[in-house]
Amino acid sequence: MSSNSADQLHSFSAQVQYYTRIIQNNSNMELVDIYADEGLSGTRTDKREEFNRMIADCRKGRLDRILTKSVSRFARNTADALKYARMLREYGVSILFEKENIDTAYMSSELLLALSSAQAQEESLSIAQNMRWSVQKRMKDGSYLSSSTPYGYRIENRNYVIVEQEAEIVRWIFESYVSGMGKKHIVEELEKMNAPKRFGYTVWRENTVDYILKNERYIGNALLQKKYTTDTLPFRLMKNKGEKVQYYVENMNVSLISRELFLDAQKRINGDRKEISEYRYQSPLREMIQCGCGHLYKPTKIRNKYYWVCRLHNYDISKCSAKPVSEKAIYEVFVTMVNKLRRYNVILETAVRQIEMLNVVYGGIAEKIKAVDKEIALLTNKTLVLARINEKGMLRGSEYSEKHRKLTADINRLRNERKELIKEQDEDNTLSELKKLQKIISETENPLTEFDEVLFRTIVRTITIPEESTVCFELISGIKFREKINKRDEVI
Repeated sequence: MSSNSADQLHSFSAQVQYYTRIIQNNSNMELVDIYADEGLSGTRTDKREEFNRMIADCRKGRLDRILTKSVSRFARNTADALKYARMLREYGVSILFEKENIDTAYMSSELLLALSSAQAQEESLSIAQNMRWSVQKRMKDGSYLSSSTPYGYRIENRNYVIVEQEAEIVRWIFESYVSGMGKKHIVEELEKMNAPKRFGYTVWRENTVDYILKNERYIGNALLQKKYTTDTLPFRLMKNKGEKVQYYVENMNVSLISRELFLDAQKRINGDRKEISEYRYQSPLREMIQCGCGHLYKPTKIRNKYYWVCRLHNYDISKCSAKPVSEKAIYEVFVTMVNKLRRYNVILETAVRQIEMLNVVYGGIAEKIKAVDKEIALLTNKTLVLARINEKGMLRGSEYSEKHRKLTADINRLRNERKELIKEQDEDNTLSELKKLQKIISETENPLTEFDEVLFRTIVRTITIPEESTVCFELISGIKFREKINKRDEVI
């Protein structure tokens, strides 16, 4: 199911109440969970977190029957409706679409499902076209207001207002980047200072910092329609590369940083691109080497040979004394590391055994998941009781909102707890990657005599140069190895 408006949410509560009663009154049925994507369209399944959680639970054998109000609640895309109906049938899961009286447990229902899905699809296209026309009109006259605000702002009375706590973070990001700090190090510092996050994010990421640095909103302007939605189903959000008209509106909101600081950041972004434009797509070391000071290394050409230099050192030598390192030296120490691992494969074998012993903690997780499922079902039922009481006028509006908010927060907390339990139950990713690394190394029959780019890209995550003459490789699974650089090739 998907829902958004107050009416839809009320309808959703009624649906949950209705199906809960059906299941409770049927001794052959047991309620496993309620799956609902609130506020999301059913035209695409990849953006529907709850829908995908339901499919995953079906794949793991936790469900064998799905009850839903109608085909349009399940999917408004014919291809997706048929695809998932067939997939779930293979898992032994049937779907009952009550409105259309379609039950996928019977093969004859597939044609009816296709016809109903096609009708729902056409309705979605018509609604989307009307909404698209309305948005385009508001972009043209400059009255368009995005549903979400950039980090550092909030909307009050249809105006952008600065959130000072977030604004300080934005200014620090710009100033740090212009001074030479790499995006990866900026992210690490943001995590250390526990900088506030938005939109439900739990960690800071480099692409978030990159988006902030390129966002013209921070100087009061707005480039509208950077992305657009395709005209046909399944709807896809695409980057606008000239397919649609863009609108640049100046002085649309209050600025957060100076124009000079913003332009300095753009110069550095464009300068870095220009400097390594011919080289960046050829080197496997791009965006992988980090200095002991925290800044990323970038390539530079010295006497017709490529070296890698710390960005901060390159920007201000007094702030970082790290010397440039030759690309050849890094390749050579990689070869040395691989040959050592090949010769002493027992190192990886021991690590695998130790992690396997630590992972003998799976027992009891299935019972914990079941207990959480019951709590979710209980709290969902409480929201229905609350909705019925509110309908009868027995609660003040503010009291209802507060109780509903608390119940929703508890349900979301339990769903997050359930996700973590499922992660523990599934095969540990670190162990699987370590086994993969061990297999790759053991299948390397002969010692390396030269740099192997394919092998490098397969097993290396990042490279750190923590101190002069030392290279630290972080491999898949998170395991790290240090190697000394050969004196004749190390630095200049």
